[in-house]
Formats: sequence, C-alpha cells, structure tokens
Amino acid sequence: MQPLDFIVIMICCLAWAGNFVVSAWALGAHPIPPFMLAAVRAIIVLCLMGPFLFRKPPKNFHILLLVCACVGPLHLGFLYTGLQTASASGGSIVAQMMIPIATVLSVIILRETIGWTRGLAIFGAFIGVMVMVYDPAALELDMGLFYILLAYISLAFGSVMMKRVGDVDWRLYVAWMAVMVAVTMIPFSLLFETDQNEVLRKSLIPLLIAAGYAGLAVTIFAHGQYFKLIGKYPVSVVVPLTLVMPLFTCILGVWLLGEAIILRYYIGAALIIPCVYIIAKRQRVKQ
Repeated sequence: MQPLDFIVIMICCLAWAGNFVVSAWALGAHPIPPFMLAAVRAIIVLCLMGPFLFRKPPKNFHILLLVCACVGPLHLGFLYTGLQTASASGGSIVAQMMIPIATVLSVIILRETIGWTRGLAIFGAFIGVMVMVYDPAALELDMGLFYILLAYISLAFGSVMMKRVGDVDWRLYVAWMAVMVAVTMIPFSLLFETDQNEVLRKSLIPLLIAAGYAGLAVTIFAHGQYFKLIGKYPVSVVVPLTLVMPLFTCILGVWLLGEAIILRYYIGAALIIPCVYIIAKRQRVKQ
C-alpha cells in the first residue's frame, strides 16, 4: 500500500473512532434522543448528497434499498440507543464482530465456505463478545453493548447483501441510505420520543456537532475513502488495518470522556481482535 493511502485509511479509522466518542458524549451527557440524532444526521447527508438520487438506479434497486435499510435506520437506531449507556471504548471493540458475523452470513446466504481455522476464530470472537456484554457483578447483560452488537449484526447483513447489488457508485449508495434513515427515523422520533423542542432549545449545539460529524466525517468522508481503497487494493490488505479503530477509540474515550477500561473489556478485546484479524485475512486471501 502506498504511504498516502495508508495515511488515508488511518484517518478513516480515526474518524470512525471519533464517531463513537462524539456520539457517546452527545447521547450520554445530553438529553438527545437516538432516533432524532439519526434523523438529523440523515438530513445533513441529504443536503449534500441529494443530487445523486437523480442518477440511474442500479439493476437490483430493491436489494439496494434492503441494504440501505440495514446499514441505515436499523444500524443507526441500535447503535445510538446502545451508546446512550455503553462506553465508546467497549462499543468500538464489539463493533469488530461485524467481520465474523458477516463471514457466517456469507456462508448461509452466499454459500461461501470457511475452513476450520476461520471457524475456530469465529467461535473465539463470539466468546470474546459474550465476555464483554455480560456483567457478572450484576448477573445481567450490558444492554448498551448488546444493542451495539445488534447494530453490527444489521450492518453485517447489509454488507453481505451488498454483494448481490453489483457495482454501485458509493455516492448513490450513501444518498439512498440517507433517504431510508430520514423516512424511518423522523416518524420514529415523532412517535416514540418526546421533548424534541426542548432538545433543540437546550442541546442544539451537541446535536449538530454529533450529527454533523457523523454525516461529514463518517458517512461521506470515511465510508467514501474506504470504498475507494477497497476497489484499489485487495481487501485482505485494507480490512485488517481497520483493527486499529478500537485502539483509537479507547485512547480518545479515556482522554476526552474519562472512560475507564474495565477488566472484561481487556479480556474481550484480547479474544476478539486477534480472531477478527485471522478471519479477515484468511477470508480475503481465498477470494
């Protein structure tokens, strides 16, 4: 990988890490409803990417809409709900489960095959996430991390189904994803959340910071650059590099939010990250 492209993927990882921290700050320290945050984020993206909606849709447009529903409203709804209580550091580690989950789904949906090495790595990663989401002191699930796990199951399903869409301009994909988020999250917020006017009056700045950062730095910049690098290099080169994202998140979470990294997070990370690296590397080398 060229040095400039390596710097770009590191900036993408930093942008994703920052999104965990900014979202956790906005949702945890301010009375911002998660559906409302997702809706404002979609509106910001649509203001910039809306013109791409008028381009010719792909052949499998119905599948693209299914992908956008999974990657958009389902993913963001669960993610933002989880970040109301979960730490940014723990959430970023659980997010790495997308790769083993997507691998399992690719076997079920796309009839791909996995070897025993990846099978063991998937099992190890699932054990790691169970360690993280279960709080033995309270004898219950950490529901914040559990919601984040559901968010990345949805994202994994959408990523696998994306293979059935074919070659799509990432800007078209981002624009339609924003549409799906807007048409679901706006009514969801109106139906299931309250005090939106109070939020706009008292927490407008945190809301705009979190939604603007997610829309610009994550949806448009990081996702866009990531898709370009995936097209330029073998995925086996790009995907393992994204494993630095939890490290960046932990550093930012401790530095900016004063988060404490508890023991079960260390144990879970020690299981998840090496296993995910094995899964990503072996999966892409065989393709």
